[in-house]
Amino acid sequence: MKLNRWFVVGILVFLMAMFIVELQLPKNFSWNPTFRHADKQPFGCYLFDDLMSATMPKGYSVTDSSLFQLAQDSMVRRGVLVVADRLNLIPAEMNAVLRMARNGSHVMLVAHGLGMFAEDTLGVDVRGGFESFDLQNFVKFNKERETMKWKSRTLGYQPRNYAVFHPLVTSHFRVENGTVGKLIDQQAFNKDDYPLVVTFRHGKGFITFASVPLLFTNYAVVDEDEQHRKTIGFTLRCLSPLKQLPVVRTEAYCPSHDPAEQSPLRYFISQPPLRWAIYVAMIGALLFLIFEGRRRQRIIPVVKAPENHSLEFVRLMGTLYYHSRERRSLVVRKWTYFAEELRRTAHIDVTDASEDDVTMPTLARMTAFSEQELRTLVRLLRLLAEETDDEQEISRQQMKQYIDQMNWIINNI
Repeated sequence: MKLNRWFVVGILVFLMAMFIVELQLPKNFSWNPTFRHADKQPFGCYLFDDLMSATMPKGYSVTDSSLFQLAQDSMVRRGVLVVADRLNLIPAEMNAVLRMARNGSHVMLVAHGLGMFAEDTLGVDVRGGFESFDLQNFVKFNKERETMKWKSRTLGYQPRNYAVFHPLVTSHFRVENGTVGKLIDQQAFNKDDYPLVVTFRHGKGFITFASVPLLFTNYAVVDEDEQHRKTIGFTLRCLSPLKQLPVVRTEAYCPSHDPAEQSPLRYFISQPPLRWAIYVAMIGALLFLIFEGRRRQRIIPVVKAPENHSLEFVRLMGTLYYHSRERRSLVVRKWTYFAEELRRTAHIDVTDASEDDVTMPTLARMTAFSEQELRTLVRLLRLLAEETDDEQEISRQQMKQYIDQMNWIINNI
């Protein structure tokens, strides 16, 4: 018992040490951009969407509907925001964007790549690209920031510079003449004076392109440069033309989740209350196994040996026969048990004389008796059982012969 107590104490101390070490370990962030509303990692949009919900005066919501689905209600004027890594729209979605803009909506497409839609239709060519990186290591070895210049005055903002890390602004635009739309503004530029945000008028509405999708994530909400300038200020300036409309951000073009990240266990681990609930349940299960897994001596019940009532019955019958000398009644009683045993084991009813033509050949095949011997024996026994004259007795030799024959038949079935 003393050894078990020290074992339990050791397990508890080990678990407490593991919890303390886990609490002290630095948090590991995932730098993969998902742009998902439920993602709390740097390049998710959980914090970004929460800020937009509190900032947009006409309302802000997140949906999974595609641009084609949003354009079905073309009479509704709203701001449509799409944030993705690369955006390759099919013709139906391109027409949906143009239809929504033509009817008065403002569509903002934010991506590193815009495909053939922006280049062929509006004359916007995206240069540069995006590669996965670890921003934490980039900052560790290179703390230089790149300057973004806000030059547009059309929205009422004064020109201003924002400093961000280079991996966040790896692509830019080259604007040429397109087949539709009219370029009305180029709001922001990179250090080489290439545009990062451009706006076109089409019909009653507008189409805005931005090549900095990583600035529309949780990271932009908390990032600031050495002069304490928040990166989110640049993002809010980009979104300010949409504030007069109800804004809808669609996740239909976000990168797919890793199947492992969608598992229920991964979600439970990502939520501190649920994670601690799992830990407590595991500790409880471990303690249950420790305390309930011990072998316990149970009371051994006293089992009486079964009594041999058959032997008692035989003795009783022998005593009755010895005192009464009723040999006929003993043979009749044996005949009753004999008929019942045949009915139970061989499914043969010897009490029914009308079935003898069927039962006698069957019984002869199962025993060493001939069919004629069986017919004679069974007929005599039936007569004894049907006799009403109790004074008619049989000899001792006859009794023994009948009983021996019935036993022989039973034992050879």
